Order: sequence, then structure tokens, then C-alpha cells
Amino acid sequence: MAHITVYLAARGVSQIGDFILLIAVNIWVLNITHSPTAVSILWIIPALAQLMVSPWAGSITDRLNRRSVMIVTEFIRAALIAGMTISAHVWLLYLLLFFVNGVGSFFSASSAPYVTYLVPNHRRKRVNGIRGALQSGAIVVGPAVTGLIVNLTGGISSAIWIDAITFFVSAVSLFVLPSFKSSLEEAPNTKEKPAYFRVWVLDLRKAMQVLRQRAFFTFVLSLVTLSGVIGAATDSQEVVFAKGVLHLSPSQYSFLVSIAGAGYVFGAIFVAILANKFSLNILIGVGSLFGSVGFVMYAFSHSLGIAAIGFVVLGIFISLSSSGFSTFYQMSLPPEYMGRVANVTTPITQGLIIVLTVTAGFMADAIGVRMMTIGFTICMLLLGITTFIAMLFQHSNPISESHTSA
Repeated sequence: MAHITVYLAARGVSQIGDFILLIAVNIWVLNITHSPTAVSILWIIPALAQLMVSPWAGSITDRLNRRSVMIVTEFIRAALIAGMTISAHVWLLYLLLFFVNGVGSFFSASSAPYVTYLVPNHRRKRVNGIRGALQSGAIVVGPAVTGLIVNLTGGISSAIWIDAITFFVSAVSLFVLPSFKSSLEEAPNTKEKPAYFRVWVLDLRKAMQVLRQRAFFTFVLSLVTLSGVIGAATDSQEVVFAKGVLHLSPSQYSFLVSIAGAGYVFGAIFVAILANKFSLNILIGVGSLFGSVGFVMYAFSHSLGIAAIGFVVLGIFISLSSSGFSTFYQMSLPPEYMGRVANVTTPITQGLIIVLTVTAGFMADAIGVRMMTIGFTICMLLLGITTFIAMLFQHSNPISESHTSA
């Protein structure tokens, strides 16, 4: 349990740093360029970096010591973020941000299977709930810390330095965790070691085979991923909707975002405390359905009060769904192939995020942000209903909470 606590603490510190960096670089770019377009590029860079790196990162991390990969990537990200404090040009900041997110793809590809090895089956729902609470808390704490630092120092460089320190602390903390060896064969049994491209192709084929063998998991993965992508695209126009449709002041908009964060925290804590009282079918199905209902309430709202209720609902239930699905993912996939599967799924997800985010912007201009938000959230509701029905039918044969071997 001590190792799990160390891992959760390291991730919590690092995630707070993520949101400190997010707010800090947005303020920095806006102050320097006074250009909304320059700021919007900051939101596309992470998706582009992951789209370019994630198709092959898993092939590498599945063949290396995952704890070592996590430690090295945290140190590299700390150095890159520290470099942002001396960036004299916006293009250099963009470049460093690209590398930070590209390196982050290696961390993500390593951490998912590592946690599966680290956390026993019976603790996974509770641990995933705690992880969700820490991440949601970071959404609230990170921006608040950034605002405090900027107010105290009058600049954003201190905030970026603190973010770099959080990654350094995370890296040092990971040294105390155990190493786990993968049972994966390093390469096919041939006299000549195959070229990397051939290995990569074989990895993709194996990932597709793993997904085909788990048809129900792949179906649910598709539903949850598509719903999340549509939600992310909707969120990209959130500030436009809040100011242009609901006519909220900056302080009211900040309150609305904080309300959503509080909902995420409450939902995650609920799962962490009562994890063993609910099956994964219930967490995923009910969470997906009512999370989408919260989005629809927000889309049709005409006041801060109704929008806030919608955000609380979506925050709570999406947190339930996320915690349940994280456990379902760990139960359904062999950890030695998680990196390979991410080679397939992550680029698709990031590609869809880019396409739908751009589409949301064009639709908001063409038909208005209200109609765009309603259309996107209704699609999420349909996906939520489908997920709920799938889980309802599966409830007669509950998801086995034991690891599925290759």
C-alpha cells in the first residue's frame, strides 16, 4: 500500500503542475501576442504531439523497464519546462510545449501497464477513484496556485519554475517504487533482429488482434472514447458559450468551471469510498448516461444556476464513468500489450479531437455556439444511452474483476 501511496502522491503533484503550466502559458502567450489565434494554437499542440508520437511510443515502452521510462520522462519534462522560462519567442515556447507533450506520450504508455502491475485487482476501483479525485482536484488547485503566484510576483516565470519542480519531485518519488518485468518476448525468434519498422507493423497487428479478441471491451472503448472526444470539442467553445449565450462575467465563468471541478472531485471521492459497493457495469453505464444528461442540461441552460447544476451532474457522473472504465481497461487488457494497444487507439483519439475541435469552431461561426453545443451534446446523450444499454445487458453477466490474460 505504501508504494501505491507514493505513486498517487507523485501523480497528484505532477498533475497540479500540468494545470499550473496550462494557465501560465496561456497568460504568457496572450500577454505577448494579444492574439486569440496564438492562444488557440496552444490547445492544438498537445494533440499534434501525441498524434505524431503515440503511434510508436508503446512499441518502445513495452520493451523497456516502465518505471525507468517514467522517471526519465519526468526529468526530461522538468528540464524542458524550465527552458520555457528563458524562451524569448513564442515559436520557441510552442516547440518546447510540443516536446513536453511528445515526451509525455512515453510516460502515458508506461504508466497504464505499470499501475496494472502495481495495484492488486481488489484495490483497482478504489485507487482509480483516488486518482480521479487527485486529477479533478488539480483542475481546481492548479489554476488557483497560478493566479496566486502571478498576483504575488507580477509575472508567470515563477509559476513555470514551480511546474518544473513538480515534475522533478515526481521523478525523484518514483525511485522508491518497484520495477516490474514484462513477460513479452523482445523480438521474434529469428537469427536476424528484424528492422524496427517491421517490429512496429507486427506490434500493430498484435494490438488489433488483442482488440478483436475482446469485442465487448473494444465496443465500450469506442463509445467512451467518442463521447470523450465530443465532450472535449464542446469544451473548446465553453468560454464562448458562457460569455456569448449565458452572458456571464469572468468571475461567474470561473465559478462555473470550479463547480464542475468540485463535481469531479465529489464523484471520484464517492467511488474511492464506496468502490466495492458498485459493479463496473453500474459505474460505466450509469456514469456515461447521466454524465451526458449533465452536458445536455448545460447546452439548454439560460442561466448560471441551470448551467451550474448541469456541470455538477456531469462532473459527478463522468467521474464515476471514468473511474469505472479505468478499472475495466486494466481488467480487460494484458498489461504487457497496453502500450501496443495505445499505439492504435491514442492517434485515433487525438486525430478525432483535432478534427472535431476545428469542426466545432466552424459550426459555432456558421449556426451559432448554442446550436453547435446542443447538437454535440445530443450526440453525447445518444452515446451515453447506448453505453447504458450495453452495460445493462452485460449486467446479467457482470464484468469479471480479475485480470484477463493474453
